Amino acid sequence: MKRFLSFLTVSVMVLAACGGGGGDSASADPAAEPHEAAAHEPVAVSEATPVDPVALQAKLAAGEDIYLLDVRRPEELEEHGMIAGAVNIPIDDLEGRIADVPKDKPIVVYCMRGGRASRGAAMLRENGYAEPIEIGGITEWKEKGQPTVQP
Repeated sequence: MKRFLSFLTVSVMVLAACGGGGGDSASADPAAEPHEAAAHEPVAVSEATPVDPVALQAKLAAGEDIYLLDVRRPEELEEHGMIAGAVNIPIDDLEGRIADVPKDKPIVVYCMRGGRASRGAAMLRENGYAEPIEIGGITEWKEKGQPTVQP
């Protein structure tokens, strides 16, 4: 499967917008990030890559076997919907349920904006999961006009 590589700038902006490894709050100032000099450096393959909602929807529509892991709390799914076919394992439960996540297919981890998804992707890598592990948020998914379902 073709891997989508993005620039370091995008990863820094996604993580900054998500509050880094904390929750999903957008408290960081992207203007304060050192993005000018690094704009043309590719992201290392071992890092999570932001997912493009339109490209992901096209892969899903084409029948690609992608494991969608939603790490939000159940009440967030009720309020905001989820991507059809996603499996919900809240980030606080992921370590104890890591064996529920298959190792033989591409994984897309998402939350509201990407912060918890980044933590989840890191946890998967630490437990021997191979790339690609992409991160994203349901907020951008919906902003790009992609469909959601109610759990």
